[in-house]
Amino acid sequence: MTKRDIELLNRVGKYYLQYKGVVDIEKLLSLFEGTTELLVNDYTLSYIYFYIIYLVTKDAVRSAREALKDRLTYKEFSVEYSQELFGELDVTRTIAVYPMNMLAYYNFAEGLNAPEYSILGYLLRRIYHLVKEKHESLKYESSNDIPKYFNFREDFKKKYEELSDLKEKFPEGYYREPSYTDPEWLIRAYKAYFLIKGLESIKVGTKEKGVVTDKKIIKFLFWKLYELYVFYLVMKYLKRKGYEIIRKDGEFFAKKGDKLIRLVFNTSLTTSSLRKVDNTENIDKYKGRPDISLDKLPKPIIFECKYSPSVSYITMGRFKVMAYTYEYDPEVAVLVYPGLKESQVDYDAEDSATRELDQMVKEKGFLLDFYYNSHLIYMAIIDPLREDRENLRIIDKILGKII
Repeated sequence: MTKRDIELLNRVGKYYLQYKGVVDIEKLLSLFEGTTELLVNDYTLSYIYFYIIYLVTKDAVRSAREALKDRLTYKEFSVEYSQELFGELDVTRTIAVYPMNMLAYYNFAEGLNAPEYSILGYLLRRIYHLVKEKHESLKYESSNDIPKYFNFREDFKKKYEELSDLKEKFPEGYYREPSYTDPEWLIRAYKAYFLIKGLESIKVGTKEKGVVTDKKIIKFLFWKLYELYVFYLVMKYLKRKGYEIIRKDGEFFAKKGDKLIRLVFNTSLTTSSLRKVDNTENIDKYKGRPDISLDKLPKPIIFECKYSPSVSYITMGRFKVMAYTYEYDPEVAVLVYPGLKESQVDYDAEDSATRELDQMVKEKGFLLDFYYNSHLIYMAIIDPLREDRENLRIIDKILGKII
């Protein structure tokens, strides 16, 4: 891991799960693919723990509410045994049990007193107390410098209060190991319980080929972190310009008066000029997906983020940005990267041209503009090793005349 990687991780790694759209423990568990642990500062790790605590609380509340609904509406068959018959016998659902001279038959059992509710009651109380204990132990949880659109403190407080009330609606119960026949809401509660119980064992890291581990490591992707860092800078710039940053239904908006900008990530835009691919009916998967797009403007602004010092990779990004000018007719298209390594092999003339452009970018104050297809294109070096204010200066040069 390079010094740049460490700086990037410690600067925006705490927001990674939110930016990735991890909104429940099921999505969180799907990220436990890491094999090699990364060293992060205490503040970053504590904030990640705080977000996991929030997810656990939220999913515990969800399980409790679903269980309450089932408790009122769900009835299930149960198998009972008896030597005597009470009422009519349903022959098709009855089996003679030999040699005990008994009958095994189906009967309806009310869900109200099913043992699963007692087990859930136990889990909810344990989760509640563990959440309180783990939350109070966090040392770097101040939200003073957390952007509003990534701050979930108030939502956590509301869910925690809900959990406090909901746990009392179930018997105190007892613990048993989970079973594959458990209802979905109980399985979710088990997962929440195991997560909060072993919170400190969760780490962040990367997935390396050939490495196997039994540790719980959340897989981080550095190219995604770099994309997040560029997004963070754009949001910071818009806020300084008087825009209110709003997060609604997983989407981000910047609002100022009657102006509304929608921020889109890794998805195609409605303005795509792609109309047909042979006889294929669904052409959406063939459309370009810029890393970050500012939409709802007269014309979109596109950022393509390439976290690599490799000349060939940046060459690919350069042509990708040029292609976007055809497909989306943007106001401006920006290739963002951290800068090239000095000693590399150029595989072709296009790589050599990219290296020349990179040198020009550095000579021009880390920002170079050129025109292609009658569109303004920028190559911008945004380096996490520099201070935010220096990188914001470049964002200001790009967006200042447009927004």
